Amino acid sequence: MPLAEIRDYLGDLAERLLAALSGAAVDTQTASDVGARLVAGGFTGAQSLARTFDVLGEALPAAARGAGTQPSCDRIIQLLGALAAGYTWALRNLVCDQQEEVKRALSLAWQDLEQDLRVSEARFREVFDFSPVGIAITEDSGRIIQSNRSLEKILGYSRGELLGRQLSELPVAGHQPLVEEHYRDLVAGRDSRFRVRLALRRADGETAWVYLAGSVLLKTKQATQHVVTMVEDITDQHLLEQRLHHQTLHDVQTGLPNRQYFVTHLEKVLARLDPRAVVTLMHLDLDGFATINDGLGHLAGDQLLDVVARRLEAVVAGRPAMVARLGADEYAILIEPEDPLLDVGAFAEIINTELAEPFYIDDIGVAATASIGVVQRHAGATTADDLMRAASTTLRRIRGAGKRQWALFDADVDAAERAELRLAAAMPGAWETGELRVTYQPVVTLDSERLVGIEAALSWRHPQLGVLSHAQCVQAAEQTGVVHDVGQWLLRTAAEQAISWQQRSNASVPPVAINLTPSQAQHPDLVPRVTEVLDETGLAPAELELRAPAAAIRTVSGELAGVGGARAEDNVRELSKLGVRAGLYDFGGGIGALRCLADLSVCVVRIAQPISDQVAADPSRILSQAAQALVHIVRGAGIDVVAFPVDSTEQAACWPWIGANGAVGALWPRVEPWLDAGS
Repeated sequence: MPLAEIRDYLGDLAERLLAALSGAAVDTQTASDVGARLVAGGFTGAQSLARTFDVLGEALPAAARGAGTQPSCDRIIQLLGALAAGYTWALRNLVCDQQEEVKRALSLAWQDLEQDLRVSEARFREVFDFSPVGIAITEDSGRIIQSNRSLEKILGYSRGELLGRQLSELPVAGHQPLVEEHYRDLVAGRDSRFRVRLALRRADGETAWVYLAGSVLLKTKQATQHVVTMVEDITDQHLLEQRLHHQTLHDVQTGLPNRQYFVTHLEKVLARLDPRAVVTLMHLDLDGFATINDGLGHLAGDQLLDVVARRLEAVVAGRPAMVARLGADEYAILIEPEDPLLDVGAFAEIINTELAEPFYIDDIGVAATASIGVVQRHAGATTADDLMRAASTTLRRIRGAGKRQWALFDADVDAAERAELRLAAAMPGAWETGELRVTYQPVVTLDSERLVGIEAALSWRHPQLGVLSHAQCVQAAEQTGVVHDVGQWLLRTAAEQAISWQQRSNASVPPVAINLTPSQAQHPDLVPRVTEVLDETGLAPAELELRAPAAAIRTVSGELAGVGGARAEDNVRELSKLGVRAGLYDFGGGIGALRCLADLSVCVVRIAQPISDQVAADPSRILSQAAQALVHIVRGAGIDVVAFPVDSTEQAACWPWIGANGAVGALWPRVEPWLDAGS
């Protein structure tokens, strides 16, 4: 082809590969077709396939990202494997066609020998000697009487060394019976040809992988005369397939088994063990890996991953165990039954002691420790998926407990966590189908029970669990991205209801209060979203009260709660400038909470529930006096204090003495009596 045509041809194939990679699942059929089209286009040189992999391995990830996808290593390997399979299959068919042509040429040459020996011999030698495919001609007994230079080169023999040998001697051990059976069928006339893939033994003792095709050369009376054998060297292709297979089952960075290989191995172990045998699975997550990766660069991070892999292998050396890398900075260790049963705590300490030994990168000592989730179960009472999930959830549970922690799987804790996760997973559907409701509860003064605010909250009418509280709804929503949509819906619904009450009573209504979730309070677009609702509903800013959780802004020590804390603090300031009544809830005192009051223009705080629960049940009145001092400080700053929850007359009697000027709780369940009375 001209160069321009080559570019168009390959460009079209590249676009097809990118499309095959960009779908929900890798389109292996398209990738295989691309491999076949490479062969059809004549790209069959010795380095064509290897160079193709070099170019695609370098360019596909960037091209896919440019097309809006983020391909994983496994998807690219799957795509390239399918391309290699299509290329190989097409190349094999091409060679088969060539071999048929060679065989026909040999047949004609052999017959022409009787008519014109000189012309036939020249013709035969042209085909035989210069064929890129190895050729051997054998007698009925299998003795080689002719071999070409290509066959001698494939097997590493000098010219003429193969003559007189038995062809059945060439296959490696284990493949000889198969070859002998095929040749017996040829000689006996049961088959006219065969083609097999096998390994031949080279003269230097190495192995050559080949496609071996045999067929008979017949006399004119159809009596068997000789057998011609074609040998196609596919050693490079075999090695490439092995490498692709290895990469499919192993982590490229560390060389450890990957998740797919590890799970398959785990399934096999469980299947062969005595059902009463106890297996141990550990899921490890490196502590502070991002610090090293971001602080010293990704090269240092990659070196750390390699060092951790080698050290984990050293820790389990001598044990019936497997170490795998599950992804990112996570590893897994499977330990088969031992006697006595593995002491998990002692072994976890051994792992962390080994990992904590520094290694040096540019004279900087680097080390890591790991948080470890562990599960031990009888082989007959579990599955590979259950073990992986149990170890993963145990690891997730202890991540917030600090560094270098380990824990065993706890079935009771797991059941509770799974129930929470099921609620979180069902939240988007519940919102979509109308199971979520907005409820309104009065905020009243404790002295005269005058309505001073209306709290809007979520309620979930769950088909199995009944009515779920606002706290349960928020806990579920916070675990998924739906929290922002649900929060915006709550804000808009409450604002529309406030306008409806105003129109119905033809009078002002106390501010509608909403307690923002941590994610809402820290969202960079909170203020624009609030402004949008106010503009669309016509609610005045002063008629809306938005409270942020105190813990989302400041820690107990008074420091900002990270980047999110700074955003929440800015949001509270901007809401105050907008004219919205800004406040805090879950207010429990302490340096962090008091600094919020000092730094922010808040109008109201709602006391944290544990304080209210303890004050009412405090016969010594020590806690009540502490709460009184806290409330006195807050009220002295001109900030309203709302007690929560006030569910009994005993609690209601405590709070006026403590100094709160507002309350909300089950003692006042409905807002309608005040609105109907015009209060």
